[in-house]
Amino acid sequence: MGADPADEALVRLPPPAAVRAAVSDMVGYRMAPMPGDHRGLPSPYLTLVFPLSGSLPINVPAGPQLRSGTFRMPLGGLHTRAVLLPRCLPHAPTSIQRGIQLAVHPLAARAVFGAPASAFTDEVLEADQMVRSAAELGDRLAACRSGIEATAEVARWLDGRVRASDAPAPPPELARAWRLIVSSGGRARIGDVAADVGWSRRHLTTRMRAEIGVGAKDLARLARFRHSRRLIGRQDRSLGQVAADSGYADQSHLIAEWREFAGCTPGQWMASELTALTTPSGQDRAEVTFLQDDCRTPVR
Repeated sequence: MGADPADEALVRLPPPAAVRAAVSDMVGYRMAPMPGDHRGLPSPYLTLVFPLSGSLPINVPAGPQLRSGTFRMPLGGLHTRAVLLPRCLPHAPTSIQRGIQLAVHPLAARAVFGAPASAFTDEVLEADQMVRSAAELGDRLAACRSGIEATAEVARWLDGRVRASDAPAPPPELARAWRLIVSSGGRARIGDVAADVGWSRRHLTTRMRAEIGVGAKDLARLARFRHSRRLIGRQDRSLGQVAADSGYADQSHLIAEWREFAGCTPGQWMASELTALTTPSGQDRAEVTFLQDDCRTPVR
C-alpha cells in the first residue's frame, strides 16, 4: 500500500558548508501511520537519524533472523540487507513520524563519530553511545518547536563535530578509490581503480574493508544498487532499461540483487514505498536546497 504524498513528505536541507564533504544528504521526513514496515535500503553511506516523534523501533537483519531494538538516535553502518521500521509507532500509533536523516560519508566517520565506519558495519547503534554530545543534542531537539529549529540544532552539532575533530585524514588513495567506485555507480572495474591509486586489488580491498567495513566489490554492488533505485524512482524506463543503465547483466540480475539487498522485487518496493518528494507545509517548511551527490572527498 503506497502512502499519500500529502502525508509522507521529504525535503532536502542544506548541511553547513563545513560539513558538506562529510554529509552527502540531509533530509527532513514526515511519514504517515499505516500498516506495514518502511524499508531502510542499503547504500554506500552511513545513516544517522534524529527522530522528532519519539524513539524508533527498528528490526535489523542478523543472519536469517531479525534483531529488534528501539533507538533514540539510530546510527546505521554499511549493510547489504534492508532494515525494517514500522510505519506505526507503538507509543503513538496514529501519529505522523517526523525526523531528520543524514547520509554520512563512511570515510568521515572518524571525524563525526570518533571511530571508523567498520566499527558498526551491519549494525544499528545509539549515536550517543559513540558521541557523548549526541545525548545533549537529543535534549535540545526535544525542546524544539519546529522542524526549522531542529534542523538548525543538528547543523550546529555537525559543524562543531567536524571543526573540533583531530581525526587523521583518510589515505588519499582510499578516498580516491571510494569516489571512483561510487561516482561510477559501481561500474568502475576494481582492478582499474586499484591501478589508478597505485595499490594492488587485494591491498585496496583489505584497506577498504578495514576502514569502512566492506570491500571494494561490495562497495561497487552498493553503488550499483543505489543507482538502480534512483532510476526506478523516476518511473520513466522499464526494468530492462534500468538493468542496462545500472550495469547489471540483465533484468534477472537486477531483480536478484534487489531481493538480496531490499528483501523484495523492484515492483514490490515501488508499490509499497515510492512516494513523491514534496516540501512539508506549515511550520516544518524550510528553505529547500536540492543537493546533488557528487561523491566529494570526505572531510579531512
